[in-house]
Amino acid sequence: FLVLVVYCLISSPMLLIVIAAAGGAAYVAARKNKDRKLSIAGHEITLPYQFRIISVCSVPFLFLAGASGAVFWVLGASIFCVTLHAAFYNYDALDIPEDREQLVGPIVEDV
Repeated sequence: FLVLVVYCLISSPMLLIVIAAAGGAAYVAARKNKDRKLSIAGHEITLPYQFRIISVCSVPFLFLAGASGAVFWVLGASIFCVTLHAAFYNYDALDIPEDREQLVGPIVEDV
C-alpha cells in the first residue's frame, strides 16, 4: 500500500508540490505561532484553526493536481492485489492440528 502511495507521489510532480506547499505552510504557521500568537481584528487565531484553514485552502489545489485519481488508483490496485492473493492462497497446504476447526464446513450445527 505504501509503495503504491509513494509511486503516485513520484509519478505526479504537481501533487507532490501541492502536498509540500501545504506541509510548508503548516510548518511556518507552527513556527510563527511559537514566537507570537496570530490575531486578526483583536481575535486570537489558535494553531488548530490555522491548520484547518491551511487544509481547506489546499483541497482545491489537491483536486486540480489529481489527488482523487491517485487515491482511487491506489485503492483499486490494493483491492486487486488483496483479491489476487486470496484467490491463489492454498489453505489446504497449511499444517493445522486435527483438534482445531477448519474454516470450511456447515455453518449450522445440530443440537
